[in-house]
Amino acid sequence: MNGLFKTAAILSRIAEKLGELLLLLCGVGMVCDISLQVFFRYVLNDSLFWSEELGRILLVWLTFFGASVAYKRGAHIGVDVLVSRFSAPVQRILRVFSHLVCLCFFAVILFYGTQFLGFLKFQSTTTLGISKQLPFLTVPVSAAFLLLHGLYFLLRDLRGKQA
Repeated sequence: MNGLFKTAAILSRIAEKLGELLLLLCGVGMVCDISLQVFFRYVLNDSLFWSEELGRILLVWLTFFGASVAYKRGAHIGVDVLVSRFSAPVQRILRVFSHLVCLCFFAVILFYGTQFLGFLKFQSTTTLGISKQLPFLTVPVSAAFLLLHGLYFLLRDLRGKQA
């Protein structure tokens, strides 16, 4: 179990760092995209036809990868009014149950997100002309990151360690 925990911790950390890098790239990309659009529209009096679609794709990527990084950091909203009233062993059981429910949800997202990519195989975006698989790739990838984080949290709580 110790080796599995260490592997899960390493993979979760790699997913977190990769998610942070993707967030940085998407954020910088959005700033550049919007800045270019403003410059072209108000200075050159011309509009970039592809700018809005690219900005929308980057915003979706920011949302999904941001969710995985926030989950790893424990930054999502949580209501623990009821749970905090229980004893420590019961709280631990409830945390483990919560992790199992989250893992099931993330697995469903990963499964159906991957299936949806197959459906989009022959479709392309309207203005960019790229495969629609690229914008939607964020769904299964971020779900895989969430699964790694959830597995790490589950194993951590099963070991009785709090980080």
